[in-house]
Amino acid sequence: MDYCALATARSIPIAQEIATHFDALKLEHEIGPLKIKISGCINACGHHHVGHIGILGLDRAGVENYQITLGGDGSEDAVIGEKTGPGFAYDAVVPAIDRILRTYLDQRTGPEETFLMAYRRLGMEPFKTALYGAEGARHAA
Repeated sequence: MDYCALATARSIPIAQEIATHFDALKLEHEIGPLKIKISGCINACGHHHVGHIGILGLDRAGVENYQITLGGDGSEDAVIGEKTGPGFAYDAVVPAIDRILRTYLDQRTGPEETFLMAYRRLGMEPFKTALYGAEGARHAA
């Protein structure tokens, strides 16, 4: 898939859909610096684990499933992202990323607070609630 014989889930189409979605909304400048990294298999060539938002696509019983992580950082202060909870179907990934980023925009202290800064300040809970609802966030813990 997507130029890799080891991939078990598509990553390039997901990246293209995310880019197209946010380009259409004209939110790139408002969102600011953000590293979304995507891998199509556990070998992690896309370095999803150190993305501010990481997406790992896997095959689950013949169905593509995408695990989302938050808070990763590939800089000199490297941090592995934290799993949000259960994965998402292919067609639910872009809406999930949209909910994460809208939560960030609603919760940040101002335009100077990047996604990673906001995540470090807020922690996982508001993002889990945005992804899974209040009840689902408790079960995703």
